[in-house]
Amino acid sequence: MKKQDTFQEQLEKFEKLLAGAKMAKLSSVILVTVSLVLAFKSRDNGLYVMLLLMGALAIVFFMDKFLSLKEIKQKSYTQTSLVSSISKLRLYMANRKKYEMYFMAFWVLTLIPSSIGHFESNIIGIVAILCYIALVSVFGYLAYKKTDKEITLLERTMKNELM
Repeated sequence: MKKQDTFQEQLEKFEKLLAGAKMAKLSSVILVTVSLVLAFKSRDNGLYVMLLLMGALAIVFFMDKFLSLKEIKQKSYTQTSLVSSISKLRLYMANRKKYEMYFMAFWVLTLIPSSIGHFESNIIGIVAILCYIALVSVFGYLAYKKTDKEITLLERTMKNELM
């Protein structure tokens, strides 16, 4: 009975991690939407529109290349398939972690020209955007660190269950 209880607990934890990965995709869709709305509002300035569309395309590329969960999701799980899916999730997170900050920083940089006018001076605007990038970097690092620990714990628990 204990093995089944542990399996269910680990499956729930795994599904929560998958839900977090889905939220990353939703967040990316929101970023693309922000870029498209700003591009529409800036339609009188071709340079702003081009930059904003480049940022949106970068995020769409990132979503397609690094946020796909189709290799991980299954309809049902056994202990063996859960271990395999956890390993795939680890790989997914490693690939995502490697490139996410570059794409997010690029996206934020494409916002600078169109949003800089909302600040009293250009320097304040640039400093605000750089602070935003720094905060997102720190919180992203902490989130990845926590997720890595959770995945490692899941892997260890499931491997112990299979022995």
